[in-house]
Amino acid sequence: MSAQVAVPSTKGQLKGWHALLWFAGFFGFMFVVNGIFLWTAITTFPGEDTEKSYAVGLDYNREIMRRAHQAEAGWGAEIGLTGSVPQLHIRLTQANGDALPVSGTRLQLRHPANRALDRVVELTPVGGGEYTASLETLPLGTWSVQFSADVDPAADGDEFKASREIIIP
Repeated sequence: MSAQVAVPSTKGQLKGWHALLWFAGFFGFMFVVNGIFLWTAITTFPGEDTEKSYAVGLDYNREIMRRAHQAEAGWGAEIGLTGSVPQLHIRLTQANGDALPVSGTRLQLRHPANRALDRVVELTPVGGGEYTASLETLPLGTWSVQFSADVDPAADGDEFKASREIIIP
């Protein structure tokens, strides 16, 4: 009888360089995925939601007083869409329901996801505290309407502000 000695097979054994490749591949994949996430985050979010946010924060007490004055005076705005071609209508009222006389208006439409789509829209006075604007060139979707009006021309800034979310179907 002859004695046979079993020789260990090296087939299928995990060696050091195999572990190194698995380790490098795993972390390489993580770096690529994180790089894609980082690039997407930087290119799609501008960082600030409001222009000059630091100055707005410093002026916050004045904004609180303006809101209190607007609520105390009973000023209100009705903002809505009408027609098959989107038409924005705004009606400004005083506490007694009469039209609120203003010397100037400003309307900004803001897209919730893309600041490049934001635009200032020209309002046409209809009379009786009502204003209208055509939105036919506006892309479909949700928009934030930010309206401001100058009630007292002698005072600095806009004393009346109103906002509303609209959906262009």
